[in-house]
Amino acid sequence: MAKPTPLQVRNIIMAVLMAIAAGWNFLRGGPVWLTAIFAVGCVLAVGSAALNGGASN
Repeated sequence: MAKPTPLQVRNIIMAVLMAIAAGWNFLRGGPVWLTAIFAVGCVLAVGSAALNGGASN
């Protein structure tokens, strides 16, 4: 298993933080559009981490 690059680590951390923020916003009854923005950001961060991993292997 390859060691993740600093960019991958940052993207994974951001994805986890955005998922937590989206869950918190959803559970407290926040705006749906804000939850959607967090969800899209989470998907983009995970996708970026996966794509950056392909170049290092």
